[in-house]
Amino acid sequence: MIASLTPLASELVKTAAQSGTNAFIDDPSTVFLIPNPKKRPNLRHAFECYLRLSLLNREEAYVPSPKCEGIAVWTHSNAPSQTSSIVNTLRAGWPWRPLRCGLTYLFRDTRSTLYFEKLRREIAPKPHLYLAVLAVAPEYQGQGFASKLVRPMLARLDAKGLPAYLETQNLRNVAMYERYGFKLERETILPGSDIKMYILMRHPALAL
Repeated sequence: MIASLTPLASELVKTAAQSGTNAFIDDPSTVFLIPNPKKRPNLRHAFECYLRLSLLNREEAYVPSPKCEGIAVWTHSNAPSQTSSIVNTLRAGWPWRPLRCGLTYLFRDTRSTLYFEKLRREIAPKPHLYLAVLAVAPEYQGQGFASKLVRPMLARLDAKGLPAYLETQNLRNVAMYERYGFKLERETILPGSDIKMYILMRHPALAL
């Protein structure tokens, strides 16, 4: 637990999911995953399921405050895969996703998740923390909330000598993460699309 942040609790899931949805609703990856514009606002339901599953899997999820200006989800490398626990997946409401977001979303999201899980095992086989989600609602961007969500965990990782791993589809974010000490490891493509993805890692010895 990080004292300077608010751990995500079940009563905050809906608010945090809406902040994450607002942050990603216009991203090319979201448009690819949910091509039907009428269904795209339903991304919030998928976000809710993801955050509930994160809590059930005992991942570390934090918000800056109960207002949920943003959300960060960190996954330990030895934690269960998001696709591995059938019971938790059902409890989180995952089967409702195709009704809310469409079958195309279900197929493309599952394919992408499996691909990036395999890639992470290849690039980062040793113990690490994975920054699975970092999102700040548009009205709070540029106010330091991303740093507030990221830096305390990086300080903890430095103390433990553990690396961090993430992927992003936004080239602008690469420069931001490099300021936190991350280094670009690989470029790849979101499966089934032409969307470029960037894989970054941060090793404690290289921390700024």
